[in-house]
Amino acid sequence: MGKIEARSGIKFLHLKDYSVWHTNDETKAAYGDDCLLYDTVVRWKRDFQTGHMSLTDEPRPGRPSPTDSADTVKKVEDLILEDRRVTIHVIIHETGLSYGSVWEIIHGELDMSEVSAR
Repeated sequence: MGKIEARSGIKFLHLKDYSVWHTNDETKAAYGDDCLLYDTVVRWKRDFQTGHMSLTDEPRPGRPSPTDSADTVKKVEDLILEDRRVTIHVIIHETGLSYGSVWEIIHGELDMSEVSAR
């Protein structure tokens, strides 16, 4: 069950004036083991009661992840393809990213790993 699907079900039951307990019981009956926690139903029902009727999350403040930028990922990929023996420390120096960010881009975004040929 997706987040939007679950919220739309809770919003529908809220508009029909179902209580939190009844809403929770209905979601358990509909989704079985894949249902939401009671606390989540309470939080979303409270949001709907206060007038927040959107099914999507509000944008959160904070610093965006450097791996979100396609330009950053492309720059790291270009550095690696230019010299396959480049180290993470050289990439850190060239891009100004942290060790963890570079590691996440290499292994998570680019799906690259170290290969040793002996």
